[in-house]
Amino acid sequence: MNNKLKNIITVSFALFFVGMTYYFIQRHDEKLLNNPALWGKMNDTLANNVTDAERRVALQFSDTTLPQLRRLGLIKSYTRTEIETVITVSGRIWKERSSFFKESLLEQIFIYNKVNGFALNTRIIDNKTSALYAEITPPCQRLIY
Repeated sequence: MNNKLKNIITVSFALFFVGMTYYFIQRHDEKLLNNPALWGKMNDTLANNVTDAERRVALQFSDTTLPQLRRLGLIKSYTRTEIETVITVSGRIWKERSSFFKESLLEQIFIYNKVNGFALNTRIIDNKTSALYAEITPPCQRLIY
């Protein structure tokens, strides 16, 4: 076999290898970009590791606890952004509540945000003075002031 034929075979093999590599990389990228299961949900280990009890607490918070606290006048507004949840409360009613109630409310809010894949950062502030009454900071700190 002469050198010219060897060069043609070597270049052909190299071009074939580069072409196949490009094809498989492009196919892999298309699979990732066109997979609807990867869009719209926060892919976080906290959101994926929830128990049935946590799902029940989260559902109870959104269906029962939050509306009742709004009706009672404790919660004045509930705002959620991509980075945090801000809850404004009536300072007078908040101060009358027991520490057990406050800790339970923070726990329910934490579980609700965790189950639904929302940001865990939460602040509870006075609706008139903007004083900070409580907050949740990741990973699991719940502080009541």
